[in-house]
Amino acid sequence: MKPLNSNRANLLLLFTRDPFVKLVNKELEYYSSDDDSLIGFVSLDREDYTFHAMLFDRDSRNKYCLVSMKLDYCSIEEARLGLEKLMDTYVRNEIALRKDIPANDFFIPVTKQEQRHPFFDKLLDKEGFFTAAKSVIEELSFHFEDRDGNFVDQFQSKNGFDARIWELYLWCYFREENFHFSYDYDAPDFMIEKMGYEVAIEAVHVNRKQSIEEPANIPTLEEIQRKMEDEIPLMFGSPLYSKLKHTYHNQPYWELNHVKGKPLVYAIADFHADMSMTWSFPGIISILYGIDQKAIHHDDGTISLESESGIVFQKGELRIKPLFLDEQFKHVSAVLFSPCGTLSKFNRMGVQAGYGSMKNKLFQIKMCYNVLPNAILPNFFGSIVNESCHETWADGIQIFHNPFAEIPLNPALFLHAGHHFYENGLIRSVIPHNHIISTTTYNIKNFPSDPPSFTFQSADKFDEVIKKWRM
Repeated sequence: MKPLNSNRANLLLLFTRDPFVKLVNKELEYYSSDDDSLIGFVSLDREDYTFHAMLFDRDSRNKYCLVSMKLDYCSIEEARLGLEKLMDTYVRNEIALRKDIPANDFFIPVTKQEQRHPFFDKLLDKEGFFTAAKSVIEELSFHFEDRDGNFVDQFQSKNGFDARIWELYLWCYFREENFHFSYDYDAPDFMIEKMGYEVAIEAVHVNRKQSIEEPANIPTLEEIQRKMEDEIPLMFGSPLYSKLKHTYHNQPYWELNHVKGKPLVYAIADFHADMSMTWSFPGIISILYGIDQKAIHHDDGTISLESESGIVFQKGELRIKPLFLDEQFKHVSAVLFSPCGTLSKFNRMGVQAGYGSMKNKLFQIKMCYNVLPNAILPNFFGSIVNESCHETWADGIQIFHNPFAEIPLNPALFLHAGHHFYENGLIRSVIPHNHIISTTTYNIKNFPSDPPSFTFQSADKFDEVIKKWRM
């Protein structure tokens, strides 16, 4: 028996452990058998403070499942020895582990080459930049339920890859927040439940406007400011409004029997251009609440917040009001957004779990909320991604609550998200420590040394580091 990286254990067991059991048991140490076929953990029972040993093996679908356990040890040392004995004496029961449904395989090509998304082809490259991401998605696929039967085809295609990556990311996040899933209905995309509370989630994304073949082009600050006036807010508003009109069996989602009386959340991601999710975030606040907030730093060192509310957006001759002020949006409890639901997220999670090529190095730069008084700049962090890092699926999740919703969303159900509320013409935000606003991952091949880690607020210092490492 040997120690197992906690990041890998959490990934392998994410959809194996029952969320309720996870809440009442604190997992302390993770181990694998010497041949890596078995994994297990030692945990503390939060109720009676005894220790448990849990052993897991893969079934015929490659899903890890609980195969043996010993409970109520008096000390962690006894539980550790108990787990080692479970591994040494374990005999695999092929009949008990046999499942009628074969294992999923997202990576057997079923889409014609000319229709494939280039990122899918990159996932197939065994020496490429995304080998860690492929390992993560492969492990997740063993647990995935393809309700509509076209997930794999869309996951591989130019038209469907972004949407399916976003759905996989949301699926992982909701499980990390200890939700159960109901697969009894085809729509909306997720019906999740925790402690008796159910929430309906519909995934939506901003379609790609930049050609896949075009190189990434991050706009200048002046271009971003200009785009934020109408273009970016309306870009988010269009798919959200279209989703509002979407029906299932000729009924709006909120009138479906399994959704009626429950919060309905739209989860949106921005894929309109490469890296666009790193800077388009403010457009959501504008289109939802009609608010433009600016922090002004005065010469005497004080900070004042200038807020303009009641903004109306112009599209040709059409004037469009903020979505949460539209009577039709009273059925939508909140809008969820994240800048992190991309392939780079899966790559980072994979590297932290010990997957990927040793030839490649990931360097992450993230911009996080700065909660210090009079702070006008966010915090910047830059560091190499490795197994000592601990990133969660919740990093970067933002939930914007509708102040006029008929059925409000309880923020306590999403403990690790950032929550934003409209109050007296301003946005009040409740944010976890160092919560991500945006993040960029640099995938570096055959780099001779690790780039230096850094933490700062100075834009000049940021530019200096970028220039030094030619990022």
